[in-house]
Amino acid sequence: MYTGDDLRRLAGPAQPRPATGVRLLEDLRTVVDQPPGAVLVLTGEASLRATGYRLEVVLRDAGSAGEAALLLTAPVEVARSAGALAERAGVALLAAPDGTELAWLVVVGAPAIAGEAADALVRAEKAVRGVLAAAGAPERLAAEAGAALGVEVAADFSAQERDDHLGRATRIVLKLAELAAAAGPSEEAPARSRAQVLTELLVAPEKQAQELAPRARTLGLPVDGWHVVLRMEGPEPYALLDTLATRAARLVRELVGPEWSVTMADGALIVVRTSAHDPGRAGLRAAARDAALLLERVRPAGADLRCGVSTAHQGLLGLRTSASEARTAVRRGSSALTTYDLAGLDRMLEEWYSSDAAQQAVRELLQPIMEQKKAGLLLEILRAYLDHHGSPARAAEEVRMHRNAVSRNVRRIEELLQADLDDPQQRLALQLACRAARV
Repeated sequence: MYTGDDLRRLAGPAQPRPATGVRLLEDLRTVVDQPPGAVLVLTGEASLRATGYRLEVVLRDAGSAGEAALLLTAPVEVARSAGALAERAGVALLAAPDGTELAWLVVVGAPAIAGEAADALVRAEKAVRGVLAAAGAPERLAAEAGAALGVEVAADFSAQERDDHLGRATRIVLKLAELAAAAGPSEEAPARSRAQVLTELLVAPEKQAQELAPRARTLGLPVDGWHVVLRMEGPEPYALLDTLATRAARLVRELVGPEWSVTMADGALIVVRTSAHDPGRAGLRAAARDAALLLERVRPAGADLRCGVSTAHQGLLGLRTSASEARTAVRRGSSALTTYDLAGLDRMLEEWYSSDAAQQAVRELLQPIMEQKKAGLLLEILRAYLDHHGSPARAAEEVRMHRNAVSRNVRRIEELLQADLDDPQQRLALQLACRAARV
């Protein structure tokens, strides 16, 4: 039996016997004549007569008849002895709010008292609202569900089995509570949405990323600020991401100052540190310190986890450039934490190569090489040959091959590309393309 929000339990068991129906009584002497399991609603006059020892007599009669509850519709003082008697008799002693009409109690309120299907649906709706509001913490979820359903729910989302409408409603609500607990705290839902959009901003084509910018701003992503990207990689990227993403997201909430965003993209954990203004070199040093802290806190013991830190760039395209710099830093660095070089040709290439047009141009120029089985080796030979001003001997030293092998591969590359490596313009274009391909 469930009393709902409109009825108050004065005494008796918290979980009384199941109710079978509702009866309206004016004569206290007819209590023993009512069917077992009934909820006896006393009229106002009958409730006023049920005081002192008369209330104890009514409770004894109700207990003997196996009634579920006794509902008083007028203010009555309940003595301690009457309360103890209600507990022993297994009869719930209930009180209706002042001004409650008997018609409501008997006609409309009967399902809420007797536990019928309509009431189970009402309680399930209320429980769902509570579960969704408390999503994440199992203890809070269980408490919300139990309070709304009127049953005791454990933290593991178990409850006493019952084969009635309320039992079915309880099983549905508890299944939803399990899913809500697995989904995480409700306050993390907007963060998850921002993470999804951030991933798209980083990996989508430039035009599509620009179209996503308004949505990102609506979700609170500071796409227009100055971004420093921290990229963390390991030997088993996806297993690593599953383990570390939530841990990193919680940790960055503890860091004060710039705004932080966390996502998973391109086989790595991406952490974005955003400031309203250009952080300058001092800000970059602070970003490196934050990166070291994050790496220390999220890296499992003994894990080969490396982190690359970019320089600061502004806006959406700047975010993508920073992400590219962080990738270059983590892949070229030999230590656990590597910051991107602030000067030199690589930075110029990084900014140029972050655009879709530049990437397309490089792909088209080098496509004949990329289709070969040993594309990486051919690119290294071509780059070394061009960097050393067309010297096969010096290129051979760098790539650790015989000079004749370098010469043969250079001729093959010229044939594949249909290029003249003695032409200054073609040589410069290929040299930039080879370097950009390594970024």
